[in-house]
Amino acid sequence: MLQIIINPNSGSGRGRQKWQTYRRMLNLAKLTYIHHITTSASELTSYTRSVTKPELYKYTATPNRIMVLGGDGTVNHCVNGIRDLEHTTLSYLPCGTSNDLIRTLKFPTDPYESLHALGKNSVSRKIDLGNVTFESHKKRFVVSSGIGYDAAVCNEVAHSPLKSAFNKLGLGKLIYAAVALKQFLFLQPCGCDLYVDDEEPVRFDSFLVAAFMNMRHEGGGFPFAPDADPTDGLLDVCLIGNLPKWRVPFVLPYVISGKHYGKPGVHHYRASKIRIVTDRPLCTHTDGEVIGFYKDLTYECGKERLCFVK
Repeated sequence: MLQIIINPNSGSGRGRQKWQTYRRMLNLAKLTYIHHITTSASELTSYTRSVTKPELYKYTATPNRIMVLGGDGTVNHCVNGIRDLEHTTLSYLPCGTSNDLIRTLKFPTDPYESLHALGKNSVSRKIDLGNVTFESHKKRFVVSSGIGYDAAVCNEVAHSPLKSAFNKLGLGKLIYAAVALKQFLFLQPCGCDLYVDDEEPVRFDSFLVAAFMNMRHEGGGFPFAPDADPTDGLLDVCLIGNLPKWRVPFVLPYVISGKHYGKPGVHHYRASKIRIVTDRPLCTHTDGEVIGFYKDLTYECGKERLCFVK
């Protein structure tokens, strides 16, 4: 049985409209499915948890088939609800603002092509899942997790009263640009220690952002990790630090083109386990979803994998 999970508010509210188009095609194809329109992130995770219980496969020997209609954040909440990773496959109909997941996995954006992806010619691929542990909690991520500047932008946008108005006008990315500029002007650099694969820490007296990348892009197409491979069991870390704040704008053009490695202030690491300890709690996100303010986080990759179908 195909379980379709829909975020109606994704893509500046286009999720509900896109679902109606997709639903007509599914009915014409006479495919059997159950659809669930979510009302909140917590409810989405809870529903996914209920339909991926390990005992379901034990009694039916049928893999759990899930399709998500939404953005990267919707996929994140779904992935964090999956209880039986081994016997679950995930398909994706992108309808978000960033859609960084499809830039690596090449998911089709057209509903007709997505429908064909459910047929006999579908292609499955096992993808690494990243994990971040903070205090007594653990969360999975698919695309990336970050601490510092990028997470602070996500946090302010999420709480901005202008977000809904801009989304209705189809100008969701404009508010991100405005908040990014504001955050940069008032951003206070922070020191941190970075532990790579349990080695001695690398000290940064100041850093602006640390991105822990499972895939190549984040933030709506920025190739922070142009060489990242979501099947190698490793995370690529891009940290911008020990660089005067006024010089950061000169680095950004290289980030946009994916040619920032080796530039002054840009530090790249690749490892299966990385711990970051900051001098003060900073905003943190997973796949663009803010999880809070923390100062001691441990990132791991390669211990969990999920089968994506396209």
